[in-house]
Amino acid sequence: MKPLKIPRADRQVVILRDGHGIPHVQADHWLDAVYGLGYMHATDRGTQLLFARSIARGSAAGDISHSPELLETDCFFRRVGLHMHLQREIDLLEDDVREQLEAYSDGVNDGLQKLGRSLPMWATGFRPRSWTVQSSLLIGNLLSFGGLAVSRLQNERLLMELIHAGVSDVALREMFAPRLDQVDFDLLRQVRIRNRFSDEALELLADLPRLAGSNAWAVSPQRSASGQALLASDPHLEINRLPAIWYEAALRWGDHYVMGATLPGCPLFSVARTDRLAWGVTYMKGDTTDFFVEDCRLGGANGWQYRREEQWHDFQLRREVIQCKGADPETLLVLENEQGTLEMDLGKLRPGYHLSCCWTGRQPGYGKSLETWLNMIHSGSVAEAMDVARECPQPTLCWVLADVAGHIGLQGCGRFPRRGNQQIGLAPIPAWDPANHWQGILDTTILPSCYDPPEGFVATANEEFNPVDGPLLMAHPLPDYRKRRIDERLDQLPQATLEDMQELQYDVVSLQARELLDIFLPHLPDGEIKNQLAQWDCRYTPDSHEASWFLKLYRGVIMEMIGNEHGIGWRRMLYLSSRAGYSTMILTAADRLLMQEKSSWWQGKSKADLVRRAYEHVQDESPQPWSEINSFHFTDRFFGNQRAGRLLGFKSRRYAMPGNHATPFQGHVMQTATRETTFAPSYHLVTDMGSDAAWTNLPGGPSESRFSRYYRNDLSNWFTGTYKQLQPGIESVLRDD
Repeated sequence: MKPLKIPRADRQVVILRDGHGIPHVQADHWLDAVYGLGYMHATDRGTQLLFARSIARGSAAGDISHSPELLETDCFFRRVGLHMHLQREIDLLEDDVREQLEAYSDGVNDGLQKLGRSLPMWATGFRPRSWTVQSSLLIGNLLSFGGLAVSRLQNERLLMELIHAGVSDVALREMFAPRLDQVDFDLLRQVRIRNRFSDEALELLADLPRLAGSNAWAVSPQRSASGQALLASDPHLEINRLPAIWYEAALRWGDHYVMGATLPGCPLFSVARTDRLAWGVTYMKGDTTDFFVEDCRLGGANGWQYRREEQWHDFQLRREVIQCKGADPETLLVLENEQGTLEMDLGKLRPGYHLSCCWTGRQPGYGKSLETWLNMIHSGSVAEAMDVARECPQPTLCWVLADVAGHIGLQGCGRFPRRGNQQIGLAPIPAWDPANHWQGILDTTILPSCYDPPEGFVATANEEFNPVDGPLLMAHPLPDYRKRRIDERLDQLPQATLEDMQELQYDVVSLQARELLDIFLPHLPDGEIKNQLAQWDCRYTPDSHEASWFLKLYRGVIMEMIGNEHGIGWRRMLYLSSRAGYSTMILTAADRLLMQEKSSWWQGKSKADLVRRAYEHVQDESPQPWSEINSFHFTDRFFGNQRAGRLLGFKSRRYAMPGNHATPFQGHVMQTATRETTFAPSYHLVTDMGSDAAWTNLPGGPSESRFSRYYRNDLSNWFTGTYKQLQPGIESVLRDD
């Protein structure tokens, strides 16, 4: 295979593709290797990184298309301010970090120049502009806020909607105990809240780079068949939109290397290994955003004021001009103060109570996140890497690590606000009381941390990590089914192998089903459904009829328990428990209610009553295999939903999705108003630190071009659980050629 030609004679770099299309970049120096990564990101994913930058800086309606959903997201990200203070952050970076980002940007720009305008750029009239260090910082902000913090805010908005809908205060306090014990429900019912995102805008946000759900674990040498540490990691994202979010690459410089999953637009490796260290990350789902309630009135220099105790102060007014392709620009007026940004559009603002949003990611130093990812590549041990990870300001992550010396560890990161007045952060609180304001940032010593645990393994899967007797780092209820299943299997493997790690990444056993069936089965009448569920191994395989029966019964019990007229209401609960509006926060809380002996939600009924009534609604339904309920299509990220895209074959046949939200292979399919959305492993990596190889697969391929043989060439591996070997250096490519 011939090396790719690089236009810069001053960059000593050689790039070869292996048989899977993965680029192997070899250089004498690290900066040249980073340049090569940028060059390949632009070559294979130029549209992806340029479109993502437009969305992050709130210019998509002018750059890409003047569609309602792009204008809506432009207004959202301009209001949040991901584009603000970028030069300040660059000035705060260490010189060597800035130099690495500049080398990466040089590579991107040379790659873009060679690429020219891609088909999506040509179709939308998009005009590429140069890539800069600010561009990479924007993508980092998008990763932190657009896909992660937004989900926390959406949960808190949902809670406000339930309060406004008249759901019982007592019932809500019980559902989220103790998180709402001090909340003033009467005040919150007076707060004016803006409309929810449109379905189309939510779909666009779901498509952004993020680490919304993941599994990661490491096994120590004493529990490994090879006598070396093992690591496995699989971030979970939407996977049915091609090209894949992640881009595999292998870089070698001198005697060192790094290989794994990268994010186009940033020189970061999210799941990877080097010659000394391996890591994977999961989203901690930490609460780094808060809604405050502002008391607003007309007046002051900018037209509106807010109250602090009995004093009134002027809001700061920010004007954002949003260009619209083929139309006049729109001006967004944003009101702000030291506590955050007012949510309501100025044209709809009325005197009274309104929500403002505050995020720790707006504070100086957020650009240090990219420094963390770069420094991780050069860390020599787990202990050193834990120190590096601990200081990463955003997003909130759990890093799982293993090194060649046999050490393993876990380290949390993120900037968490020190909330005033012992506030928890799930519900909005009055901003006019200074005691409620943030009192700085929590010390990083409170973050989860574990080094060489006696049990011989560490694992994390988006479970709650709240410290005992400390502030809640995760204010939203989170399920732990996947984490406990992973722990269960690792505990059963005294001499784990790479094959064991791969099998566990594809495990579809649900502890949720196992534990809730212990509650349901005693109250089911004898018959076919009860017999099938009693014999079920709780595996969500595509051919399983029992998985479908359980889902229907479970949903029926939930509807009986909290979807009645005294609770959330059947329409809203059907939405929250179905594919369309699935709410992990609500269903996690509901599962915990089912584990109780009694609850105000049951309205005097017993568990037996709830189960029997649910059974009556499903007993006459025809049995279906799980594949008929949980299935999806692949479509193109740029053209898939358009008529031209369908005519050109950008939409695939229907595929069965194994697993569900509670299984390690988190195969979850949701249906929104206009398209399918999936949530599943977006990359698999396992590695033994005793060798220089990693075993991987992903749902897609390196190229973003539908007409490239590398567009979806790894799909068959992903579906069958087959792993390809990834090795460092062009020698491995030449050897296999």
